[in-house]
Amino acid sequence: MRLLNIRTLSAAAAVAAVAALVPAGTAAAMPDPPGDGWDHTFTAPGVTVYVEEYGDRISVCDSAANGSSAQVNVWANGGWRYEAVANGGFATCVMHSAKDGGAYNLPEGAYIELYYKGESTGWATKSSYTNDH
Repeated sequence: MRLLNIRTLSAAAAVAAVAALVPAGTAAAMPDPPGDGWDHTFTAPGVTVYVEEYGDRISVCDSAANGSSAQVNVWANGGWRYEAVANGGFATCVMHSAKDGGAYNLPEGAYIELYYKGESTGWATKSSYTNDH
């Protein structure tokens, strides 16, 4: 009888350990931050956008297991630049930077607008900043 109780307790402990590793539905997916941290962090349901002005690093991360991809549209001085989509599912991120060239190299001093969402319904959230360093 005592052996059965030890096995039962061991099995329960194993199940509890595995459950602790499984995400509950939301998470703080985050790409590696720059040495001094991100200049800006913006959030809306199901999405987090990280911005490092130096190098024009913009990362969009899917922060909810809701079946929708997280996305961001980037505008500079009123003109559309690009869209980034984290379509790998919950806790995935995609990042673009000036090193990618072209539309990803944002002009210095530009007024940057970000439109982002992480749910398939509703409107995108808008945030902005001046690309001054």
